[in-house]
Amino acid sequence: MGRSTRADHTGGIYHVIARGNNKEVIFHEDKDKGYFLSLLKKSCEAMGYKVYGYVLMNNHYHILIQTMDKMLQEVMHKINNQYSKYFNLKYERVGHVFQGRYKSSIIQDETYMFNVLRYIHQNPMKAGICRKIQDYAWCSDKYYRTYINNFIDTSLIMEMLSKDPKEAGKKYAKFMSGHCDEDYDKIDIVGDEAYMILYDSRKKQITSRKGLDEILLDTGISVDDINLIKAGSRKRRLTPYKVKYIRNALENNYTFIEIGASIHTSSSSLQELLGRYRNY
Repeated sequence: MGRSTRADHTGGIYHVIARGNNKEVIFHEDKDKGYFLSLLKKSCEAMGYKVYGYVLMNNHYHILIQTMDKMLQEVMHKINNQYSKYFNLKYERVGHVFQGRYKSSIIQDETYMFNVLRYIHQNPMKAGICRKIQDYAWCSDKYYRTYINNFIDTSLIMEMLSKDPKEAGKKYAKFMSGHCDEDYDKIDIVGDEAYMILYDSRKKQITSRKGLDEILLDTGISVDDINLIKAGSRKRRLTPYKVKYIRNALENNYTFIEIGASIHTSSSSLQELLGRYRNY
């Protein structure tokens, strides 16, 4: 049977897993992991996607990623293809580096996003590599604990926890030390078919929907004010545009978490804004 058509859309937040072919090692040494991260960063800057978390294990990796104006398939093909070329050249081998297509599941809500991030960061602990998350060098946990300036976007998660950075840090550390109930690594979904399963009832509407930037522009706002909104500005004069944008994006079948990520605001804040300005 041939591969089914991927259902892909821009702006989605995904948990992506890619494994070595036949469960073989894809990172033989730290330099390999370092190269993969530099590739992830360069591709992030070139393709405009956001990375909220990652962990690199010896024979697989996990990424929590938002594709923005690119399709997930396009992003993942570039990352895995470039790393495969590097790996085969360095180790004088030929053939597939990764096992078939990556696996992905779309993030449905904030709770799912938090639990996936915890699962990603706890991966080395579950494998018996370290006793504490912060002991493992090749995951994004350190950026959430130290606020080191990096390409990992920690602000979305941390601002969902608290607007006060210190309080957000405490809540993050407490949450990461908790138990992860679901083994997300065993979700039996291949490629973007997760999207078809979870959103089948909305499939037709989503495949033809407008992009979030286009919806924001349709509110009649100026380009300068668009940049302010996307930077998370709280200027009061922007509120009518924000409310109109949120409503129109929801009508186009975007989730609160997708809309919030596009304007640097938590989904709970968006819902509060809609409730406060019902008459706008």
